Amino acid sequence: MNLVEELISVANAFGADPEYSRAGGGNASVKVDGVLRIKPSGVPLATLTAADLVGLRTDVLLDALHSDEPVEGDPVQAAAAKALVDAPGGRRPSVEILFHALIPDALVLHTHPLVANALTCNADAEALAARLLGDDAVFVPYTDPGVPLAREVGRVRDAYTARTGRPAPGITLLGNHGIIVSGNSAAELTERAERLTGAIASAIDATAAPVAEPLDRASLTALVNVVAPTLRGLLGTADRLAVVTSDASDLVRAVTTTPAGEAILTGGPLIPDQIVYAGSLPLVLAPTAGGDTAAEVVAAVEAYRVRHGRDPVIAVVPGLVAFGAGADLGAAQTALATFTDALRVARDAERIGTVRCMDAAERGFIENWEAESYRKAMAAGARAGRMDGKVVVVTGAAQGFGLGITTELLAEGAQVVLADLNVELAARNAAELSARHGAGRAVAVQVNVADEQSQLDAISQVVALFGGLDVFISNAGVLRAEGVMTQPVADFDLVTNVNYRGYFLGVRAAAPVMAAQHATRPDALFDIIEINSKSGLEGSKRNFAYAGSKFGGIGLTQSFALELIEYGIKVNAICPGNYLDGPLWTDPERGLFVQYLRAGKVPGAQTVEDVRRSYESKVPMGRGCLPSDLAKAVYYIVEQTYETGQAVPVTGGQNMLN
Repeated sequence: MNLVEELISVANAFGADPEYSRAGGGNASVKVDGVLRIKPSGVPLATLTAADLVGLRTDVLLDALHSDEPVEGDPVQAAAAKALVDAPGGRRPSVEILFHALIPDALVLHTHPLVANALTCNADAEALAARLLGDDAVFVPYTDPGVPLAREVGRVRDAYTARTGRPAPGITLLGNHGIIVSGNSAAELTERAERLTGAIASAIDATAAPVAEPLDRASLTALVNVVAPTLRGLLGTADRLAVVTSDASDLVRAVTTTPAGEAILTGGPLIPDQIVYAGSLPLVLAPTAGGDTAAEVVAAVEAYRVRHGRDPVIAVVPGLVAFGAGADLGAAQTALATFTDALRVARDAERIGTVRCMDAAERGFIENWEAESYRKAMAAGARAGRMDGKVVVVTGAAQGFGLGITTELLAEGAQVVLADLNVELAARNAAELSARHGAGRAVAVQVNVADEQSQLDAISQVVALFGGLDVFISNAGVLRAEGVMTQPVADFDLVTNVNYRGYFLGVRAAAPVMAAQHATRPDALFDIIEINSKSGLEGSKRNFAYAGSKFGGIGLTQSFALELIEYGIKVNAICPGNYLDGPLWTDPERGLFVQYLRAGKVPGAQTVEDVRRSYESKVPMGRGCLPSDLAKAVYYIVEQTYETGQAVPVTGGQNMLN
């Protein structure tokens, strides 16, 4: 294994470990034949490849580091431009190229370990480092990134050599920032990082951590169901509300009421990454018992904007729950995880000393540093699609039309919740879809649509994860084909409960969340869509239970539309033709081809192929409906702003409006 391969292996290993790296933070470099090859900004350590590395001449970087000549613009980028050998894809090198060049070891890895930062984010950091690590490490007090930090690293290393007569060690602790480990092999870097964190962890573990009070789950759910949609309505834009995700873990509940938590809530951030991804200071909420919580949240956000000149990224109800906002679930989860990392670091810093927050000048530099804005923008990536950013819940999404709709919407930028009674199948499909479209783009929740509490619980899970929803697609349905004189009452009740009652219960659970979003974002509209059927437009022989439930669904759609538009909620139905290639039709045991053959629904049919040909022949366009056909109707309904209470046929001409 050559040096570049060793660098990639150690960078990937530490970058994939959230104990060392969050949101791709940190960087890594290798020196070969006078060229420093370093991770570009916006590329995570976990996925770094040799082809990503940006090449820079080390001697040019060192000349720039020691030069006092004024330069135009950012001196780090000016140095990079002079030293550049190659930059794949035009990427920028890491913003910390200068201290990577300064350290003579072949391999350099910079990370932000949670355990180590309990020491680096400590008022007693230098003394703690001396006590726990002796001469195996040097400590660099907090210094603004770029040229100042690189020069301070050099000064501390030179002072160590002057004091001990030895070269500076391969461990550097950066105050309120992270660590640097260096060496000439991946094994050396790994050993030094693990030795460092092990020594600090032992000191932390020798003390007791604060314990959370017991959690009242029902009260928490009630609070989140008000606060999260209200925040979601306040943040983002009318076309794309923010995602607001929540965390009521023991860590959040225990630490936010301690001196360590108070430091994070009001004193300031701990490290630059916290500023970049979670904001310098959170919004602190204190809902009053019996008060108008939504109005209190609105007032608190407005006060925050006046004081800080920006929207909050994190909101906290001390002792109970924290919320993180972002353009999508990934960004919101990154923000919240970065904040909870800070809570853990602050807690552990207090256990071994006194937590030190960054002061106003230190955090102000990062807030306004163009290089960090560039890194964040690169990490966010591009977004596009007709459903870009929409949070969509699809019931009955584990298979059939529901899964097909989900797949289509994801390709157009939606974030989709697969809600299904068969949550195991839904979860497998969600994992596969997220692997294809991006982490967190598809998630699964369990729901029995015929059960009131199950519907409420499913929507509460969506609110806890996303903060709310933009589109609710009531797709779950069952069909039991039989004649009126022979169908069991149990089958009729099943079809009615799932198709008709289930639609009502879903709307009853989802509409209050959408209304709460609209209350704080009156210019935003939301959508409830029932996946009905062509059988909701005309009767269906020997299929009366299904047709009746679908006729009733259109009645509900029209009635809901009249009632809910004042809350910014459009309600429409889509009436698809038969999905002849879906499992509802093709299942060899319970599929409709088999059911209709047995029920004699198609006169003269001897095989399922006879039944299929009969149904295809009824369609002027000669084929069954596909999920892509249905998705286009969804796009139309969501995009138009002057239509509600409609039943849109998607039947290939088999059924027409009149």
